[in-house]
Amino acid sequence: MKLTRLALVLLLSPACPAFSADSPWFTDAAGGLALSSVPCQTPYWADLDGDGWPDAALHRTHGGPGTAVFMNRPSPGGRVFEDLTGPSAINAHPLVSTGSAPGSFLAFADVDNDGDLDLFRGRYCEFEKARTDPKTGEALRNAAGEVLYERSDDGLRSEILLNDGSGRFFFPEGDRTAFAPETAVSAAFLDYDNDGVPDLFIGNWYKEYGASFVSYPSRLYRGLGGGRFADMTMPAGLLTYPSEGRPDSSRPVYGVSHCDWDNDGLQDILVAVYGRQANRLWRNNGDGSFTDMAPASGFDGDETRHGLYPGWVKRETEKEWRSHGNTFAAPCADADNDGDMDVFLGEITHGWAGEASDRSSLLENLGPEKGFAFRRRPDAMPRVHASTTNWNQGDMRAAWLDFDNDGRLDLLLSSGDYPDGQYLRLFRGTGALRFEDVTEKAGFGWESSAGISVADYDGDGDLDILAGKSWMRMPADRRHGPFPRAALFRNNIGSRNNWLHIRLEGAGPGGAPRSAIGSRVIVRTRGLSQTREVSSSRGHGSQSDDLRLHFGLGKAGLADIEVRWGGARGRVSRFYGVPANRFVRIAEGADGPELSPSPAPGF
Repeated sequence: MKLTRLALVLLLSPACPAFSADSPWFTDAAGGLALSSVPCQTPYWADLDGDGWPDAALHRTHGGPGTAVFMNRPSPGGRVFEDLTGPSAINAHPLVSTGSAPGSFLAFADVDNDGDLDLFRGRYCEFEKARTDPKTGEALRNAAGEVLYERSDDGLRSEILLNDGSGRFFFPEGDRTAFAPETAVSAAFLDYDNDGVPDLFIGNWYKEYGASFVSYPSRLYRGLGGGRFADMTMPAGLLTYPSEGRPDSSRPVYGVSHCDWDNDGLQDILVAVYGRQANRLWRNNGDGSFTDMAPASGFDGDETRHGLYPGWVKRETEKEWRSHGNTFAAPCADADNDGDMDVFLGEITHGWAGEASDRSSLLENLGPEKGFAFRRRPDAMPRVHASTTNWNQGDMRAAWLDFDNDGRLDLLLSSGDYPDGQYLRLFRGTGALRFEDVTEKAGFGWESSAGISVADYDGDGDLDILAGKSWMRMPADRRHGPFPRAALFRNNIGSRNNWLHIRLEGAGPGGAPRSAIGSRVIVRTRGLSQTREVSSSRGHGSQSDDLRLHFGLGKAGLADIEVRWGGARGRVSRFYGVPANRFVRIAEGADGPELSPSPAPGF
């Protein structure tokens, strides 16, 4: 193995504060930084200029949709954030240079394989919901008999924006992809056909929210290169229909994730469904088509499907197809270090909804012997409620991370939108798929948490957290400041153990995508094997983290690395005796990794 140590100057962040057993594990460092100057419900870490340091894109709904871009820059005192919102053109109108067309959510990937992160700016288009008479419920019409709609079509759509390499976005030249004007709420980039060009799956919501259960179909777009895409929903067997309660009915999607669920080298699509309808797990068949394996695997919902409400709730019993969950998050991870992908399902649940409404739960992948079926483990992360009846769980975002670098994955759970103890919570992995609630020790105190994103923003070897905030249903006396802002929780404890950050660079068409989405990395130390996959999005609003893979090593000083590249070539790279506490860059086909003590371009 050839190891190349780059001669780089380490830009040190501020020294960690003196740490004692009573000190909080995280400190909110957003105060005084530009990150606290704007509203933020959903944050994203993404290295937009390729310098190796994750930048922040802060999406807001408060005061109207939009995104602020802050570049992670060095300073004598550590890291600072420079506002690049205007020059980034992230809110630009596709036709009017001075216009604005902010998206409803964002998803990042190198769609044109030129080495930088491009952008899907998803837009929620609800243009087919009729205005109705409040007394009769019938659609209102004008003098000509035409149906009147609640929202007129403004002509704006979801868009692909390309990156010039510096964090400034522009629209592809020539014909842009015409995305359907539907109620897009989440999307994920993946390479489903292993051709080395990222593809795109878009999750859509109700067609007429509040009026019916009919939803738009979610759609699969095949990447053609250069930022262009072709709709492959029908030939892939993914086209669902505008009906209710049938196996082939479209369902209201709130989150999209992807991973290789069954270890066959192909990326599968996990669809988190709202409205107490069944989730979908689209198995990639390898021939361009997909099969829904959610019922067979247990991903669709728990076994309680009688639809009954508690006796004190005056509601009619729900049908079986409305006896599942309100699923928002479905992040994949090898939570038990056994080599296959487990999943955590984050649900909105209420005490009044009864036992047929699914609870948030860990799904343990039982592996090839059991057909990769899931076993629900609600006992893995016990939850306690002050009331036995009148309680809520707004578990809308979740992320896996190893915050203390001990080699066991932990779970970050973001709960909000209800005023009865919804917080950012941290569950520490203790082994054998058991987790303890360490939120108090973490020191968050972050009520009505919203979007979350994880990265090592300061280059000190442990993972930090960006957390947005929601004021929905929050009483006025618990709304602090002029707007709901983001917190930047700086990790104070992870650097006690060893670690590796690994960035993969695929070969592009014919190999893995340049951003290596779908590739798998296995890191082995004495007695421990950890598996991670490069993924673009993990749930509601295209929640995503830094594409760099992070591994805690405990006290191990050396590690062996195996990379199973996505793409038709199916390459496998193996490197032995890689020293700990390094930023590692691995290019597909290279003889060996490159190592750096700090983030740098390409790392």
